[in-house]
Amino acid sequence: MTDRTAATAAAARFRSGKKTLQGAAILLAVLALLAAAAIAHGGPSRLGGPEWLRAVAVVAGVCGVSSLGGWIVARLGAGGPALAVSGSLGGIALRLVLPLLLLGWLSVDPTTAPAAGRLREAGAGGLLVVFYLTLLATDILLHIMWGPKGPLHPRPGA
Repeated sequence: MTDRTAATAAAARFRSGKKTLQGAAILLAVLALLAAAAIAHGGPSRLGGPEWLRAVAVVAGVCGVSSLGGWIVARLGAGGPALAVSGSLGGIALRLVLPLLLLGWLSVDPTTAPAAGRLREAGAGGLLVVFYLTLLATDILLHIMWGPKGPLHPRPGA
């Protein structure tokens, strides 16, 4: 490999790492806005309270970890076609598994898991849907904008 090829590859890795960090920052900003809006909303009774705040915290934590993890795993697989496929599948799995586990736990009988029942009554299920879909839409837009054919992808020689 020539010095010029090595320098080009290093520059591409730097740009990819930079985009990964920028995307993570955007996802965190969207998550913070969602959490702030949910806290300001106050929940189904509009009174808020400790259970509503717990529901917001649990859902924001689960959706934040799954969304950021999925974004990073998918971006790490940008080294070639096989890595891209496996990275995308890994990112999708990570993005789906944690919210589905939370949804399953919220569906447990309240006598078996009273904490899950309290969070479900506070509105955690609805929060999960809003947080998950908003972060998923943000992730999709980031992949479209910074993907290989996206409008923000630098063209060789440009």
